[in-house]
Amino acid sequence: MPGDGTTALAVAHRYWSRLEDGMNLIAAAAIFFLMFVGVFQIVGRTAFNTAIYGYIDYMEQASALFAFLGISYAQRVGAHIRMDLLLRGFSLRFLWSMELFAVLVAMLAITTLVDSTWQNFLRAYQLGDSTIDIKLPVWPTKLLVPLVLAVLWVRLALQAADYARLIRHPNAQPIAVPVIETIEVQAQNEIQEALGREEKTTGEKRP
Repeated sequence: MPGDGTTALAVAHRYWSRLEDGMNLIAAAAIFFLMFVGVFQIVGRTAFNTAIYGYIDYMEQASALFAFLGISYAQRVGAHIRMDLLLRGFSLRFLWSMELFAVLVAMLAITTLVDSTWQNFLRAYQLGDSTIDIKLPVWPTKLLVPLVLAVLWVRLALQAADYARLIRHPNAQPIAVPVIETIEVQAQNEIQEALGREEKTTGEKRP
């Protein structure tokens, strides 16, 4: 039965998901913008013998947007590469325990990375570090990294709390953690998706 802790976890998960969705949209927009600028650069150099001044520097700095902004979203939906073959066949409580262990290890690693990347930002800011070509300040990009990692740390903390709840109640409905489908379920979903596309193409429904 859901209690106050479960309700608080669900609320925190919902609001944090909005932040992650927004960051992921910014990352997607950055990819689109970089594609547009890249096409403009190629067409400009080929057809008009002109180029964007400092193009390489801008690309290097902007690439941090789509490289980092989506990592917390990917963690939430379980999009990162997983190696869970050995866990198949075990009980749900054991599965949740292994997931909690992995999340705690990730939190420890991210804690170290947040501190080191923050120190890296401070050095770049204090020294006035800049790109080689057009002297573009690099501290905004270096500041982005610890901030994004901090968002990921909070996501991992929410997942750790949910995994701890699921260890106590293995059959409870997951809230802040991704539900990883088995190979059988994935295959069934792909079959259903393929049949749905076929029905749309032929206009006929299968019995």
